[in-house]
Amino acid sequence: MAKKYLKRRFSVRETILLCVLLAVLLVGLYFGLVFYPIQSRTQDVNTELENVKVQKEVATGLKAEYDMMKAELDRIEANHDNTTMPESTGAHATELRNKIDDILEGIPHSYSTSVQAPQDGIVKRTVSLSFTVTEENKGAENTATVYETVRSLLTEIITMEYRCSLNTFSLSPQGQDLQHGESISVVATIEFFELSV
Repeated sequence: MAKKYLKRRFSVRETILLCVLLAVLLVGLYFGLVFYPIQSRTQDVNTELENVKVQKEVATGLKAEYDMMKAELDRIEANHDNTTMPESTGAHATELRNKIDDILEGIPHSYSTSVQAPQDGIVKRTVSLSFTVTEENKGAENTATVYETVRSLLTEIITMEYRCSLNTFSLSPQGQDLQHGESISVVATIEFFELSV
C-alpha cells in the first residue's frame, strides 16, 4: 500500500503545495533553532557589555580619586620630617591610642594594633583603623565636605609627632562619588616606628 503511494506521481499543484510546506517548515526550523537563540544570546551579551562599561567607568573614576588622595598624602608624609621615635612601651601604646581616639572623637571607629619584633633597635607598631564619616557625625560646625573631613582626619593622624608610614588605605563612598558622597568608610593601616627598650 505504501509503495503504491510512493510510486504515485504528484500533480503540479500537489508538488507546489509540498514545496511550499517544506519551505515553511525549513524557515520555521531556521528561526526556531538558529535565529531566535542567536538573537537572544546577542541581546544578553550586549547587556553584559553595557554593565561592564558602566563598572569600568565607575572603577576608573574611583581610581583617579584614590590616586589623587594617595599622592596628596604621600606629599604630606614626605614633607613631614620633624617626627620623633618614642620608646616602645605600654605607656606609649596607650598614649598613641588616646591621641588617635581624640582625633576621631565623635566618629565611630575600630582600632587594633600589633607589634613586630625589634629589628636593629626599631620596633614597628602596626595600627589598623576603620571608621566611617557621615554628614551627621562629622560635626555640625564642620562646613567641610565628607571627603574633605576624611582627608583632614587621615592627614592629622599621619602627621602626628610620631614617625609613621601610611601603608594601605581604602575609601568606600556611599552616594555619588568620593567628592560628593553622603558617607565614606575608611580602612587604613599605619606603621609607627618606635625605639626598642
